[in-house]
Amino acid sequence: MLLAKRDHSKDQFPHFDLFHNPAFFEDFLPTGNIAGEDRWLPAMDVSETETEYKVHLEAPGVEKDDIKAELNEGVLTITGEKKSETKDESKNHHIVERSYGRFARKLRFNDIDSEKISATFKNGVLEVTLSKIEAAKPKLIDIEQN
Repeated sequence: MLLAKRDHSKDQFPHFDLFHNPAFFEDFLPTGNIAGEDRWLPAMDVSETETEYKVHLEAPGVEKDDIKAELNEGVLTITGEKKSETKDESKNHHIVERSYGRFARKLRFNDIDSEKISATFKNGVLEVTLSKIEAAKPKLIDIEQN
């Protein structure tokens, strides 16, 4: 990899250039390493219709056997792990941006029929469909006269 060196003598404000260097912030921003564990947070979308909720969770690089979805007392918990590749020490890595580790996402639902839940996992995207409990329909009560 060939990196060009910048000529700072032509910069009008050379001190501001530090803020455009991502490495400047590395010591200040969290890296996702919490309590010694590598963690990452996959992107998630939740949508709702009159009859169901749909949860889409993008987990590229995660195998089906390494992801789990569970509903317990109205809380949908999705957990998984993206396992890192074995590092080849003979390579000099210039940029490492991919994240690995365990993740957990939790969502609370109040109106779910726990018998009508389905999930599919395809191309690194988990789709969970949660059917809503049918709401009681309004009923006109006939009042009798005594």
